[in-house]
Amino acid sequence: MGRSLIVVEEVDTALREAGDLIQAMAEDPDLSAESLHTLRDLVRGQVQRATDRPNVFKGTGMSWQDLAIAVGVHETR
Repeated sequence: MGRSLIVVEEVDTALREAGDLIQAMAEDPDLSAESLHTLRDLVRGQVQRATDRPNVFKGTGMSWQDLAIAVGVHETR
């Protein structure tokens, strides 16, 4: 994960609930909260997908929440 662009839904939640990310950060001194990007920033274009390294999205929410958002977006179009 250390060389990846890591995108999370929300940094504080990921640091509390994403065990695999927490473990990776404990093992890699180059990984920190500052190296995480939010999905919001990605969608707004404030962060660009990496083309030279892996892109990792770590979600911590429940799938029904994602579905509810998708339905809401679809219905407003």
